[in-house]
Amino acid sequence: MSTNNNGNGSGSGRGSTGSVEGDRIRRMAEGTGNNPQGQRPTLKGTGASGGGVAAALAGEIRSSAARTPSAPQGNEIKLPTAKAPSIEGIQVTVPQDAEISQEELLMRFHEIVRSRAATRDRAPGEPVQMGDTVIIDTLGYAAGQLIPFSARGGLELEMAPSDVLPGLCEGLVGTAVGSGQEVEVTLPDTYPVEELRGLRATFLVDVVAAKEVKMPDAESDAFLRTLGRGNTLEAVMESIADEIADERADELWLEAQERVLDEIVRRTEVDLTVELVDEEIRQAWSATEARLLVAKDFAPDELQESLEGWLGDANTRLEAERRLRIAFGLRAIIERDKLQLTPEKLNEVLEEAVAPAGLSLEEARRALANPATAEGIRNAATQVMAVRYVMGKAQVQFEGVPGVFSGTGKQLR
Repeated sequence: MSTNNNGNGSGSGRGSTGSVEGDRIRRMAEGTGNNPQGQRPTLKGTGASGGGVAAALAGEIRSSAARTPSAPQGNEIKLPTAKAPSIEGIQVTVPQDAEISQEELLMRFHEIVRSRAATRDRAPGEPVQMGDTVIIDTLGYAAGQLIPFSARGGLELEMAPSDVLPGLCEGLVGTAVGSGQEVEVTLPDTYPVEELRGLRATFLVDVVAAKEVKMPDAESDAFLRTLGRGNTLEAVMESIADEIADERADELWLEAQERVLDEIVRRTEVDLTVELVDEEIRQAWSATEARLLVAKDFAPDELQESLEGWLGDANTRLEAERRLRIAFGLRAIIERDKLQLTPEKLNEVLEEAVAPAGLSLEEARRALANPATAEGIRNAATQVMAVRYVMGKAQVQFEGVPGVFSGTGKQLR
């Protein structure tokens, strides 16, 4: 399991637009409120209070009608003016990918087998065991302080040994479904928050639900045939290797896009104040970790401690600044080059624009018809349109692959 909120926080993967709008769009489209996890009997703080925070819409800071209870009030911030960066002469080289390892193949095979396993919902009060699939809410403390990014709600994972938080699953064995447990772990040398590596930490874990999993005989001929990947284990593994290779190819193009956007970041002249970066982080925190803490009835001082952990993390600040520079740079390019999100363009980019929110095309079109969510959808689509426009001007080379390509995949030479 990971202790980072996706898309935000230390050690997270880079995102092209960095918008927290996706989560907001999905909640509003589904008609859910500020407490999607519901109240739980454990992981409780000492109180709650009212308040709110501004929401980020595709890189633009503004007030939001939908506020998170107990979050600090966001102030209206004067936005700086960005000078549109040149998009001429952008050339990037993507390093050659590593070979597919035996460990990676075996892990993917395990996941495929597990997806075909027979399962049984464990009843409330029934203890969980190794091998189960569990859904947990979790929060960590180290050195007497909340661990930044450790609050996760509705996290699904396999009860199995892990290098990410060694001993966590082992410490949950025997915990009843619907109850909580304190588990002590030593944070590994690879833990995303560097200054916490090697420290002893306590994780408060609520077991929300669990399934008993009965694995099939994975290497039997009968089972292998059900996978539709060949009749032998060797054929299945070859199929998995081809699948991973295709995924790697897609990931290389995503890396090319990130490198082009890094060049946009370097070329964008905009004065980002400390307050603006703080607000970007505050909004990401409000849309993620704060929601679970509020649902668990944590007190204002505990919420502030959580927020300060985010604000003080160096990697989080770098990622927030990058997101802002991308957003300002793209917006300036849109204005300079007079890009228009026509109905035709909207149809072209809509699926890609709503993918981070987990919305289907049908859900996205319904959201477009709803004034409460239409602006966010259009903002996300405009960002994607601008990224595609910039990628069309870039030249991309892949180590080990002959030729030069445009950022949209066309071979130039």
